[in-house]
Amino acid sequence: MKKLNKKEIKEITEKLKPYWKEYRKICGEFSKKSSKLEKRMNKKLNLNPKLEIFYVDGECVGIGALNYNNRKFFPLIDERELDES
Repeated sequence: MKKLNKKEIKEITEKLKPYWKEYRKICGEFSKKSSKLEKRMNKKLNLNPKLEIFYVDGECVGIGALNYNNRKFFPLIDERELDES
């Protein structure tokens, strides 16, 4: 594959913009739904500390303390434990 020049990059960038816009919309919707889920989870469980769903490198890995300083008291509950029936 040959290296793209500036003009080619600009042309491809313009073609990619609608896909990027749609992706950002999907991510925004997902983020709103995830936030509502976390709020509902925290309200229902009423635990201290507050919890969040953890992502590492774009992948969900479990649930743990929202505040970094509380993580030594409430460790991450790994997805494997949560997926067990």
